[in-house]
Amino acid sequence: MISECANPDCRTEFDWHQGRYFRFHAVHNEEGQLCNTHGVVHFWLCGRCSQTHSLGYVEGCGAIVTLRFERAFGNHNEPAIHTI
Repeated sequence: MISECANPDCRTEFDWHQGRYFRFHAVHNEEGQLCNTHGVVHFWLCGRCSQTHSLGYVEGCGAIVTLRFERAFGNHNEPAIHTI
């Protein structure tokens, strides 16, 4: 269950009226089976963070928070990445 913003620098309490939701499929193990029976993980960025950040999923690392440079800075430098 989602309880707060996925951005570790924010942690705003969950409010389903605003923000952006993310859903990622769980990574398969070496035998090709899902790591759990559900196979999907859910995250939420609050309204403020979703304007400047996005979430991605990196195999072997998990969910990551990245800056959305087009809105935040207007350029395409390397993103600041935080693992969740």
